[in-house]
Amino acid sequence: MKRALVLATALLATACGVRPSDVILGGPAPTATSTIPVFWVSDGHVTPVLRPDSGSGLALLATGPTTAEAEQGYTTEVPAGIVFGTAGSTVTVSVDVTSLSTNAVDQIVCTAATGDVTLVGGGQTRGPLTCPVG
Repeated sequence: MKRALVLATALLATACGVRPSDVILGGPAPTATSTIPVFWVSDGHVTPVLRPDSGSGLALLATGPTTAEAEQGYTTEVPAGIVFGTAGSTVTVSVDVTSLSTNAVDQIVCTAATGDVTLVGGGQTRGPLTCPVG
């Protein structure tokens, strides 16, 4: 009886139901995708949305929210067709900077992400400005 109990215990311990197999090779390890914040307007407030890093957040800002972002309620107050240029902490825009709404200015300053930013456009200057979104 004792021998049968030992044998049954040994069989239960070794018979877990998983059959041996050859080594299974996986694919390449996943890589992290770098992202950058682009600042949109949601419920009247400027808020960051992470986008895959494609080089320039300002270029992404100029194209406006994606369809998916718009469906989530994100909008922009940055004028359509705006063109940006950067030189250090100065961002040149293709419109008169005094015509930009407070949210549009904040979207640009926050997306530029260079600390203090001075906006120049239409013969006018605004700044240096700091992103108010913490």
